Order: sequence, then C-alpha cells, then structure tokens
Amino acid sequence: MISRNIIILICLILFTAGSATASTLNVGKDQAYTTIQSAIDAAKTGDTILVNEGIYIENPVINTNGISILGNNKENTIIDGNNKNSGIRIDEVDNVVISGFTIKNGGGAASEAAGVTIYMGNGNTVSNLNVINNYVGISIYKNSNNNTISGNIVDSNLGKLGYGIYLHTSNDNKIINNNIKNNKIGIYLYDSKTNRLYSNNFLDNKDGQAYDNSGLNSWDFDKMGNYWSDYSGSGAYVIKGAKNVLDNFPQAMAFSVKSEAVPTQSGQKADETGKSTPGFTVISFVISLIAIGIFDGKRK
Repeated sequence: MISRNIIILICLILFTAGSATASTLNVGKDQAYTTIQSAIDAAKTGDTILVNEGIYIENPVINTNGISILGNNKENTIIDGNNKNSGIRIDEVDNVVISGFTIKNGGGAASEAAGVTIYMGNGNTVSNLNVINNYVGISIYKNSNNNTISGNIVDSNLGKLGYGIYLHTSNDNKIINNNIKNNKIGIYLYDSKTNRLYSNNFLDNKDGQAYDNSGLNSWDFDKMGNYWSDYSGSGAYVIKGAKNVLDNFPQAMAFSVKSEAVPTQSGQKADETGKSTPGFTVISFVISLIAIGIFDGKRK
C-alpha cells in the first residue's frame, strides 16, 4: 500500500510545478544585466528580457526555446553587429519573440549572416524592428518553418547579397505588414515553398523587388496582395524567377505599416510575468488535501 509520505511527496511535486514562475530580466545601465547576451544566457523558457534604450555593440545568439527579447523603444534601442556576425541570431530554437529594436551592421562570413538570422528555427516571431544597413536584412535559413515576420521596416540593406528578406530552403512562413525598401533586392526566395507574402510594401529596391525561384509560394491572400512601387496599374504583378509567379491582387496604394501586438509566451500573461499559474496551484493543493483525507480514511 502506498504510504502517507509518498502521497504527500507526489502532491508536493504537483504543487511545486504549479508554482513555477516566468522571470523578467532587465538589460541596460545599472540593471542586473549590461549586455543582451548575458541576459539570454541566464534566461529560461518562458522568460522575458526587457532591454532599455541604448546602443548594444554585440551579436547576441539565442539558444533557448520560448523566450521573448523586447526593446523599450525601437528608435533608441539599437543592436549594432559591427559587421562581425548577425545582429541577432535565433540558433536552432523555436518560439522566440524579438521586437522593438533597430538592428544594423549585421554581417560576417556566414552565408546566413544578416541583421536578424533565424537558423533552423520554427514558430519564431520577428516584429516591430528597424532593420537597416546590414549584409542582408532578415535571413530565414535552412529548414526554418512557420515563422512570422511582420511590422518591420527593412531598409537599405546593401551588403554583398543585399536582400531585404532572404528565405533559403524554408517553408510555411508568413511575411506580412512590412516596409521593404531601398535594398538591392526586396525579397529573395531560394528553394522555399508554401510561404505567404502579402500586405507588404515593396519600394524602390534597386535590382528587383522580389525573386522566387520555386514558384510555389503565395504572393496574395484573400484578394489582398502587396504594393509594388514599379507596378504599372494593369493586371497581375509579375515576380522574377520561376514561370508564372504572380501577385494577382497588387494594391494601388501603399499600406500603412502598423506595429504588431507582441505575442506572450505560452502560459504567461503579459501583465503577470514572474507570477505562478494560480488555477493549477489551487487544484494541486485541493488534490493534496483529498489524497491525504482518503489515506487517513482508509486507516481508520
């Protein structure tokens, strides 16, 4: 027969699990962390990193699933990659959120180097950024699937490749509500399929607005396409690359790119960071009382 001590131990484990917390880590002058990388290294799944205004000359690499890295003000919270490597890199992890920064001078020797790199990562969100003056603006690289890129200004990325956004062998991503302008090529898709790209502005990209070598992506959705600054105003917009790659519903006027709501990590409310999940905690406590009561009843 199970002893009373074992029942109590099981119930304590349940109670402790229900009391697990998600933490907020603050970065900046006079904060617990002075670099973004040091906060990333300390973060656990579900945590949020809040970065105060300032210039951070570093190349943060994210290797923990399910963390959020949020800048206080995208105009004044700046990651400068110093052309050494990607400005910030999501490295083989999933469900990361990056929002609220200017990211510049991302580069380096790696073929996936960019202002923002998602490398073999799934379900990540990159939103509300200014991505400027990088080797490539945003790189979604090598089996990086189901990511969302939205609410960004991707401007003047004129490095060796000079793509505003680069998708390389990556599928089922959503690229919506972005200003993609003044790059060599606005967006370049290589061996990527079933990606959705709509409600974006493609403005004055110097060597071409877009290139899609597979022809297996969607450039419009529900009769909503993109705005192309070189569109003649007649019929579908033809995209370079494979045959018959079309935006069937090009827009006559540019979109007003809006800030996107930042998703919270699973199980964490935006205004309750660091608190336990009360429902589970109460249930665990009740189970503990019932289990002990049943045990005592059987002993009588």
